[in-house]
Amino acid sequence: MNLKLNALALIALLGLGTVACQGGGGGAGANEYTEDSADLADHIHNDASVDEEIQSLGCMKASTSQKTQVNLGLSKIDRFLQKCAAETNNSFWCDQVVRPNPRSASTFRCTYGSSQAHNLVHPDENTWRYPIEAVKILQDLTAKGIKVSQIYNWWRPEPYNKNVGGAAGRHPYGTSIDVRFASNSEADRAFRELCKMRSQKRIRAIGHYGSASLHIGVGDKVANTWGKSCN
Repeated sequence: MNLKLNALALIALLGLGTVACQGGGGGAGANEYTEDSADLADHIHNDASVDEEIQSLGCMKASTSQKTQVNLGLSKIDRFLQKCAAETNNSFWCDQVVRPNPRSASTFRCTYGSSQAHNLVHPDENTWRYPIEAVKILQDLTAKGIKVSQIYNWWRPEPYNKNVGGAAGRHPYGTSIDVRFASNSEADRAFRELCKMRSQKRIRAIGHYGSASLHIGVGDKVANTWGKSCN
């Protein structure tokens, strides 16, 4: 009972006082700041490792058709990895792109069942250019001495996306990745470089979660930043 109360209190807290994204139409001139707690709340759920508490409140199970889409993507995993490797000089980041956040493994199992492979590949091959470009961006950041720790999100289909508290307009479309850097200061360094890339229209959106993690929205529909604005 206390666990459920604590989880409810946490969710209530996340719904207040967060600065996030999801503005209106989504042109390059979209506002830097708009209100939507979901983008920031999703990251907090994952990084704080509270998914088991949220899961105790109930977990939406994937339908047969939703599992079919996931399995269709899985049938293409080797093709994706080959394409990613070919375009990124065999970057080891390609393997992490197709592995959902390890900290949400219990939520993944709750959504799809314990026998489901812990991998997600968007079945629409037209979306693959987004994570592959994101891997190239990480290569450019590391070439500048910025220390990258982990990719922990690419495609998050429903209802898994909903179960981890994700916003509906980002990861379900396979247009972005979340990246954890070696420290908050490294994430700040990366953010400054990503802002330059955004001004050059190489990426469309950046989420700064106030920690060591950033959202890199290569092809996000809404072209904005949240958590912190580009100067």
